[in-house]
Amino acid sequence: EAEAEAEAEAPGGSKLGPGAPPPGPLRRALPSFPWHRVPNVLTYLRCFAIPLLVGLFYTTSEWGHVQTGSIFAVASFTDWLDGYLARRWDITSAFGAFLDPVADKLMVSTALILLAGRHGPAVAVPASVILAREIAVSALREWMAQRGLRDSVKVGFQGKVKTAATMVALTLLLLVPVPGVEGAKFAALAGLQQPGMALLYLSALVTVTSGSVYFRAAAPVLMGDE
Repeated sequence: EAEAEAEAEAPGGSKLGPGAPPPGPLRRALPSFPWHRVPNVLTYLRCFAIPLLVGLFYTTSEWGHVQTGSIFAVASFTDWLDGYLARRWDITSAFGAFLDPVADKLMVSTALILLAGRHGPAVAVPASVILAREIAVSALREWMAQRGLRDSVKVGFQGKVKTAATMVALTLLLLVPVPGVEGAKFAALAGLQQPGMALLYLSALVTVTSGSVYFRAAAPVLMGDE
């Protein structure tokens, strides 16, 4: 514990929270590295990856689908990683708490719009459901926060399942080869379309059920009973 406190107080060192565990080999090897900034940097990288994702999605390269799927998969992993590190190191920031969900929604909505343009109604329908829910729940949370009741509509288990299912579904669909570049080397990736679509529709279903949970929790306030 004393070692962790010394690290937090060292000039130019990492300013981790009081609940952070003692430094491991990597943090001991780089004591002056700003570890407390890593979660926010991961969030920034997700934002910066969005224009790259769009550019590669429309590239004429036969490997474009592999690149876009890989970028989205890595971005989805960093969504989990930045939250894990922030909790483990006991570090929070108002800006990070704001930007993290924004970066996730920007990444997911961009992928949904791109895929809806490629696959038509098959993706556009569940994409509309998912995006409509995100807008409605975001507005509800903002409204509840103004009344000091944001914890009543905080993210629950179904919301986490919805996020995970959506990100996996979009990763699979982004990896599917575009028409005209199918070949033997991409045969396995072409087979990802059906499970990707099934998972996307499952995500849309969970999106509706999880969204209804938030609105039921907020119903007494919305109806003026509280």
